[in-house]
Amino acid sequence: MVSEPRDGVTAGGNETSSGQRRAATRRSATVAVIEAVAAAERAGPTELPPLYEAIDPDALDSLFENRDGRSTRGDRRVEFAYAGYDVVVRDGPRVSVRER
Repeated sequence: MVSEPRDGVTAGGNETSSGQRRAATRRSATVAVIEAVAAAERAGPTELPPLYEAIDPDALDSLFENRDGRSTRGDRRVEFAYAGYDVVVRDGPRVSVRER
């Protein structure tokens, strides 16, 4: 997780220092969203409201996974409000949050 000045919190995927993707441990989009918002709130994941109150978690995950379960690559982007934050999910999944 990387803090960006004035832009909230960004949860990147699994990148090495050279920017190459690690194949072994890919997180789902829903896990990446929960982790990013929890970090921004300085709270535990269980302290957040249910994600399904903002977006369908299964649909979100399916947008960012191939049929074989691997993360996708491309130009997908989903934006929604959750727990007082504007959330943007991009392929990877990469998540950025900004307080509303």
